[in-house]
Amino acid sequence: MSPPTPRITLSYIGVHQIFQLALAASEMAELNTLHCSMIDRPGKWGRWLSQWATPPSLRPLGYDSLPNERIVEHPFPILIHRFIQKVLPARKSEHFRSADWFDRLVASRINPENTKLFVGSEISSLHSLKAAKKHGLHSILDCPGIPNAFLDSEAAAAAQDLGLAAPLPSNSTALIRRKNEELALASIVLACSDFQASKLAAQGIASSRIRTVPLWVDADFWSLKRPRDHTESTRALRIIYAGTLSLKKGVPYLLQALRRLPVPFECLLVGRISPEMAPFLSDLPGGCRIESYVPKDRLRHLYSEHDVLVMPSLGDSFGFVGMEAMAAGLPVIASSNAGVPLPSPDWRIPARNAEGLTQRLMHYATHRDALADDSALAAAFARQFTPQRYRDQIKDIYRELLSFPT
Repeated sequence: MSPPTPRITLSYIGVHQIFQLALAASEMAELNTLHCSMIDRPGKWGRWLSQWATPPSLRPLGYDSLPNERIVEHPFPILIHRFIQKVLPARKSEHFRSADWFDRLVASRINPENTKLFVGSEISSLHSLKAAKKHGLHSILDCPGIPNAFLDSEAAAAAQDLGLAAPLPSNSTALIRRKNEELALASIVLACSDFQASKLAAQGIASSRIRTVPLWVDADFWSLKRPRDHTESTRALRIIYAGTLSLKKGVPYLLQALRRLPVPFECLLVGRISPEMAPFLSDLPGGCRIESYVPKDRLRHLYSEHDVLVMPSLGDSFGFVGMEAMAAGLPVIASSNAGVPLPSPDWRIPARNAEGLTQRLMHYATHRDALADDSALAAAFARQFTPQRYRDQIKDIYRELLSFPT
C-alpha cells in the first residue's frame, strides 16, 4: 500500500519564515510542494547562482533539511526585479509586480487532487488564495507586518510630537488593497505576537481566524562564548540600537532620551539612515556614533561589547533583533508597540515616550547588579524560543485545518 499523498502546499517569493513553515509540514510528512524563488540545493537555480554569489536568501534557516524533490523554484520574477533595481536605481521598487507575477505562477499550479491546505505570505498570495478558495481548500496567510493604518497613524502622531512634516503612507493604495484582499480570503491569519494579533483584530479580522505563534532565535549562534563583565560600576553604560534609523523605528525618541540621561554613556546606532532622520542625526548627543548595516557575525560581536539594547519602535510585529540581543545576554528596553516577547513587563516602556526610556536606562546605569541579573535572565528567556518550538506550534494549526473537511 502506497503512503498517503502529502497535502500542504506553501509559497513565498522571498525569504522569511516560509521555510520553517515548510519544514514543519515536512516533519509531518505532509509537505507536497514548496514554491520559492531560489534555493542553494542540488539541481536548483540557487545552486547555479551560488557559484558567483552566496546571498543569505539562498540558504535560509532549515533549507538543507527540506526534501529536494518537494521544492519548486520560480526564479525569474525575483531575478528581473533585482536586475531592474541595479540598472535603474532611481526607479521605484518593482517588488509589487514581481510578487504578483510569482503569485500567478504558483496559483496556476495549485491542484486540489494533491493539496488540502495552502500556506502563503502577504503580498505574494492573492491569486493563490483565490485559487485555493475556488477549489474549496483551507488556507493560511502568514502576516509579517503591522497593519498600515496603525503604523501610519503612529508615524503621523510622532511627526506632530517632533515638529516634522506628516510622513508619506508606508505603502501604496494598491498594495494596501492587495493585503486586505488576502486577509479576507484566508481561512487562518498567522500572527507572530500578541501585539500584532491585537492590531489585526482591530482591523476587523475575527479573533477565531487569528492564530499567534511567536518566532524563534538561533540561540547557539547569538549566545556569547564568555560571560559579560558588569562589575565596572564606574564605566559608561553601553547602549546599542540595531535596525533602520528612521522615524517609524522611534529613533528620535531614543536621541531625546539620551540627551536627558545625566550619567556617562556610549550609544552605538547600527543601521541604514532614512532621509527624514537628517535633522536628528546632524547633531548627535555626546557619546553617540553610527555604524552602517553590518553582517550577523559583526553584530554578534557588537552585542558582546554592550550592556543593553533599545527598541523604541512605533510598530513592530515581532522584532528579531530583540530576541537575538537577548540570546546574546543583553537586556532589552522595548516600546509597547514592539511585539517581541520579554521576560518582564518592566522591560517595556510606552511608545513615543522619551522620558520612560531615560528612566529605564538610568535604572541600569545606577544598578549594575540588576544589569547582570537581567543579562542572565535575557539569555535564559531567549533560549525557549527555538525553531523547533515554532514548528511544533505550527504543526498544531496544520493538524487543526487538515482535520476539517474541504
